[in-house]
Amino acid sequence: MTEKHLRIIGDYLWDRSFAQTIDRLTTAQFYISPDVLMENAGRAVARFILDSDPEDVPFIILAGYGNNGGDALVVARCLAEAGCDVHIFTVGKKDSAKKSDLFNKQCKILGACGIPFSAYKPGCLRRFEGEDPVVIDGVCGIGFTGTFDEDDLPFVALSEAAVVESSGVFAIDIPSGMDVDSGESQDIPLEADMTFTFGHYKPAQILSPARDHCGVVIPLDIGFPRSAQDAALGVHRPLLVLPEAEELIADDPWKPLARSAHKFDRGHVLVIGGSSGKTGAPILTAMAALRSGAGWVTIAMPQSAHDSLRGDVPPEIVFEPLFDGDRLNPIKLENFLENRKVKAVVAGPGCTSNPLDVETLAVLNDFVDEKEGLVVLDAGATQSISTLLADTETDPERWIALPHPGEWRKLGPEFDFVPLTPSGIKKGLQLAEKLGVVLTFKNAAPVVMSGNPKVPAFVLDEGTKALARAGSGDVLAGIVGAHGAMGVGAVQSILRGYTVLAWAAEIAADDMGEDAVLATDIINYIGNVPDLLSEDEDDDEGDEDDD
Repeated sequence: MTEKHLRIIGDYLWDRSFAQTIDRLTTAQFYISPDVLMENAGRAVARFILDSDPEDVPFIILAGYGNNGGDALVVARCLAEAGCDVHIFTVGKKDSAKKSDLFNKQCKILGACGIPFSAYKPGCLRRFEGEDPVVIDGVCGIGFTGTFDEDDLPFVALSEAAVVESSGVFAIDIPSGMDVDSGESQDIPLEADMTFTFGHYKPAQILSPARDHCGVVIPLDIGFPRSAQDAALGVHRPLLVLPEAEELIADDPWKPLARSAHKFDRGHVLVIGGSSGKTGAPILTAMAALRSGAGWVTIAMPQSAHDSLRGDVPPEIVFEPLFDGDRLNPIKLENFLENRKVKAVVAGPGCTSNPLDVETLAVLNDFVDEKEGLVVLDAGATQSISTLLADTETDPERWIALPHPGEWRKLGPEFDFVPLTPSGIKKGLQLAEKLGVVLTFKNAAPVVMSGNPKVPAFVLDEGTKALARAGSGDVLAGIVGAHGAMGVGAVQSILRGYTVLAWAAEIAADDMGEDAVLATDIINYIGNVPDLLSEDEDDDEGDEDDD
């Protein structure tokens, strides 16, 4: 792995195969029995619920016939022993369905403790109407694949629970019926307000939009040895890494700058973008690059875009006439990149069509090779890049494509999928390697796929709905470009750049309200992002003092 400044900080998301491998190895190699893990899991969930001081309302426990149901029965026992009003219903596809050994053992323990339970019968939950019960979903776990049949008793029970007005729905490991490996929106009968997951996050709990079905996700340590997790990587390596946001922010490429630093030490970013009536996007990109730390930013616009500029342009931004009319001139571009010490190029913000062609793309590729520059293809510049890059050998550590879902399919004819499932992510990684770029699928939880086969895929989960505004993507492109101008490689520029964007949006939302944040507000708070780390450190010190 050669990318400058790349530090893979974070943990793999536990997909179905990885989680099941850890389960198996924990018992086979580390002698921790499954019933111990089940007891730990159920007690951890019950402890969390009891520590949150639950209201005096009934608990409905829906327990399937598998080990997920066994976990739910442990939860039920612990809550009952704590004095809660617990109502336990076991539910399977049919009464004669095979029950797991651990489920049967938990049923015997309940009987020995004198805690009643009964088989679910359609309509039996209606009596809880008006009592605002808490529903605990332990019907199906991470082993579930396929879909429910609407005649299946688990589907009927979960659907009935969904129409009972409740104080909350808590899912054990995953809402029943979800494919734990898929980030696509899924049709499930009972969405969760909170999901307790064991060991570490699962893909569907982080990828968007699937995560919306899970509510708040709480990972619980139930005793999987770290050695078992390491051993599992030798059997199956998951596709996705969830980076550690605090570590990314702390890894500040501007921190080593000397007091005597020059503007060129901070890097010069060229933004190529805009179209008639759409000049705001490149200006947002330019200002975001400056606020992130770039020393100088220049915008090159088509003449029709420049003629449509309106309002005051920030005086820190300069313009360069690199277009002949509406065509980017490759000779002018080459001379500017050479003579003005440009270190990063962001192409495409505000463009309705691709401003690049074969000649200008070749100029940018030479710029990357000779100057170790970074190229960010955003918005319009992502259109048909599979065709443009087909005969160009690019450095995957210095090229980035930032399409949102609508732009993703315009990358080329082979982009007829979304990278939110195992097969989609694998295909995205293959295409990234083929094209020699880092592909970033921008949505509420962006997926980053490197063209370097030694680098895993990443999913970023720091954003809030404050980012769901026009201009957020333009701001991201500018932040990423500023990192590239400091010599940071493509993957790290995306990982840290998006985290800076998300944290700046969070600060803005705290100050003015989540629904009031504009792209310009995010830009204005970029400089406050490091302060959040300082606040966290102060909070930690305060906690130690309290101890």
